[in-house]
Amino acid sequence: MKHKKTIAAVAGGVAVVGLLAGFMGGGPGSGSAGSRPDGAPVRTVTLEQGDIRSTVSATGTVYSVNAVNVYSNLNYPVQTVHVSVGDVVEEGQVLAELDSASLKSDISQKEAQVYASQSTAQLNLKTAQQDLNNYQQSLKDSRDSSLLAAEKAVVTAESNLAAAKLEVQSANADLSNARRDYREAQNGEDSDGNSLDYSDAQVRDLRTTVSQKEIALEKAQNTLAQREADLESAKIDLEVAQTNSGNTLKSYQDKVTSAQLNNNYTADYLSIEKLQTDLENCTVTAPVSGTITEVNAIVGGSGNGLLFVIQNTEDLKVVTNIKEYDIGAVNLGDAVIIKADATGDTEFVGELSKLSPTSTLTASGGKASSTDAEFEAEIAVSTGSDRLLIGMNARLSIVTDEKTGVFSVPFEAVETVGGQSCIYVEETGGDGSVTYRKIPVKTGLETNLYVEIDGEGLEEGMQVVKSASGVNQSQVAASDAPGAGPKPEGGAA
Repeated sequence: MKHKKTIAAVAGGVAVVGLLAGFMGGGPGSGSAGSRPDGAPVRTVTLEQGDIRSTVSATGTVYSVNAVNVYSNLNYPVQTVHVSVGDVVEEGQVLAELDSASLKSDISQKEAQVYASQSTAQLNLKTAQQDLNNYQQSLKDSRDSSLLAAEKAVVTAESNLAAAKLEVQSANADLSNARRDYREAQNGEDSDGNSLDYSDAQVRDLRTTVSQKEIALEKAQNTLAQREADLESAKIDLEVAQTNSGNTLKSYQDKVTSAQLNNNYTADYLSIEKLQTDLENCTVTAPVSGTITEVNAIVGGSGNGLLFVIQNTEDLKVVTNIKEYDIGAVNLGDAVIIKADATGDTEFVGELSKLSPTSTLTASGGKASSTDAEFEAEIAVSTGSDRLLIGMNARLSIVTDEKTGVFSVPFEAVETVGGQSCIYVEETGGDGSVTYRKIPVKTGLETNLYVEIDGEGLEEGMQVVKSASGVNQSQVAASDAPGAGPKPEGGAA
């Protein structure tokens, strides 16, 4: 089970293992002891409780967590530059100014053009609207002379037609009476059978009257036909007048619509707004607070492109690559000890904050082979950001496991026989003779060089043989430590 601890950054601390005093030859009996039969010395280390860490080593480069590129898409020349590399700036602080004289002139000219055009367009719209209102009022007041005359012509034609119809009816009646009188005169009696006495001259007169009535009827009928034609023509004229009136109304309405369209200056306003935005952007300001780490703006040069880089030097990260055979050992949140060449043995503390789920690509853009696959990772620096500088090369020790206050010995000090691990402790008798006591142990956390041990009979100060294989078994005494008998192998507590 992994035990996570917060690691304090201390000068001169041990990056891989904080462990036993004397492991490098210090302590009683260190460096020489009893000899094996061949006379070779058996070296020992002093057993002490300490801290042990399992780590994964890597190298990386220091970056800012927040790096902002300040760009400009304007082609006006740079007029002034107010900052240099290393300057600390606040958000909104002016970094540079572009020459905006021509831009200001363009804005003034555009505004004047729009104002003049808009004044004319508004006047035209007002006139067109008034003409439309006047014509609509004339229709309400029946003041359209052409339409009014056409309407009156239809009424007159209808009246004349009615009179013509009456005239035909009257002519028909007169003709019928004349024909009756003529027949009675010819027959010599009326319709009631009364005898009538007409002279030949009277009969001829009656015949003439019939002819006259026939002519009158024909004339009345011709007049009626003419009146019908007049009415039809008047109706056609009325339709034409109504169509013309509608067309005239639509013409006025179209003029109003056209004037309204000509009075729409939205596109011009947007154009001016764009120019004003460009004018504001001629003053280049810091979008965030931080330190200027790059200045590309040059007085007289183009203001287009990358002008500045701002980075937060107090919020740093280290970007590294973790090899495939180590990736299974690390986890997000693992503590990381950071060192840099420029800061000597000073340790800084970080945390594994990001781990790529896929391996990095090769220089040719392909996937790495199984033998050289690496995974990009980021370490969030939590202490020492005032000493680490952006761009520094960093050495990393990612703590995959850690225990404190435990015994640990070099790997070679542990011997495993029949599934039971043990160490050898050097003991010197009163006569100066050297013997070795075998103590069964259980192993636990392992590092590259050391392994945690636990067991009954372990005490601080014991002189543990560094290489169990170098012990002469003839010098090994039976262990008198409690529970020194064989025990099943298992993890240390």
